[in-house]
Amino acid sequence: MPPRPSSSSNAERAARALLQLGQGGAEGVSLGDLALALAETKPGLHRSLTALAKFGFVEKRGRGRYRLGPAIFALAQLDSTLRDRLRQWRPLLVEMASRHGCTVYLVQRAGHDAVVLDMHVGSAPLQALTSGVGDRLPLGLGPGAAALLLPLDAATREAILAANAPAFAARGYAEAHVRGFVAETLARGYALDRAQFVAECGGIALPVRERNGEAPVAISVSAPVSFLTEARVADMAAELRRAIAAVTGVAAAEEL
Repeated sequence: MPPRPSSSSNAERAARALLQLGQGGAEGVSLGDLALALAETKPGLHRSLTALAKFGFVEKRGRGRYRLGPAIFALAQLDSTLRDRLRQWRPLLVEMASRHGCTVYLVQRAGHDAVVLDMHVGSAPLQALTSGVGDRLPLGLGPGAAALLLPLDAATREAILAANAPAFAARGYAEAHVRGFVAETLARGYALDRAQFVAECGGIALPVRERNGEAPVAISVSAPVSFLTEARVADMAAELRRAIAAVTGVAAAEEL
């Protein structure tokens, strides 16, 4: 995560610290490295980490290192909506991956980011933008993250893209490039990436609309660019629309 201007909000500082610690793994992150990554002062961060540790969201490891605590996992397990969503969509991920040999992702909007909730790896070797479950991408960057913008109103999309510009730059992508990809996605009705972010790798993604009218998740299929012929893209888009409609009982995503 790129450094950002120091925030006066203790809650925002704590949230950013948790996200950064999520990238640190079992060994955790030192207070100094965390302060540098977040452009925060050590004393301020230490106060936030101490408060989070009190509730088990952070734990200290060794001298001056911190990592996510068990309360994070426990809290996630209480989310019955998330568990139901995973059960609902996992069969489709497995079926698509097995049939096409591609890697299929279930991604959900989380603020200004897209989070990978689940994935099933196919047989085709490729290097996608995300490495696995739990990874985050700024909304707009890549097929799944762009598909999640489709159901939003223009003002909300614009606010998100503007806010995510530093995150795009930190990953080596110009804001104009991402905006162009999002514009193509809006015009097409689904996201189609032909090596616009990762060499030789692309993908297709559609948002999911549920019965309550919300579209919190998207199904994203990563594939080698050679796989994404015009005919195959059209067939897969149609297949995804049918599959999503069959699961939700709602009209196809192209009507979003």
